[in-house]
Amino acid sequence: MEVVLCIGELLSDREAGNAEQVCAFQLSADLAGVTEEQMKKVTIAYEPVWAIGTGKTATPEDAEAIHKFCRNYIAKLYNQKVADETIIQYGGSMKASNAKDLLAQPDIDGGLIGGASLKADTFEPICNE
Repeated sequence: MEVVLCIGELLSDREAGNAEQVCAFQLSADLAGVTEEQMKKVTIAYEPVWAIGTGKTATPEDAEAIHKFCRNYIAKLYNQKVADETIIQYGGSMKASNAKDLLAQPDIDGGLIGGASLKADTFEPICNE
């Protein structure tokens, strides 16, 4: 079985400067007992709660910062090889208008596409990025 583990903070957490702490807690709790071998079947999706279905999205820079933090945190939990091999996607309202900038970030490995995947004319431009 392949697993997509969604993590992300509430808007109040982000505004309080606690986004990294929330994501670290979620990663620690949700990956407890998961072996290095099992991590090969885990994809992480950073999906800030405040961006789900709202049309709001993190800036590419903010999303990259959390992705980089998560990759570094996975390296602490496991090692750098596991961190480098773990796919970390962005899932907070990725759409045609922001996909290029989000996917250009070095630690964003792809998108977990929600509403924009429901119609070919909104999904195809994302796929082309």
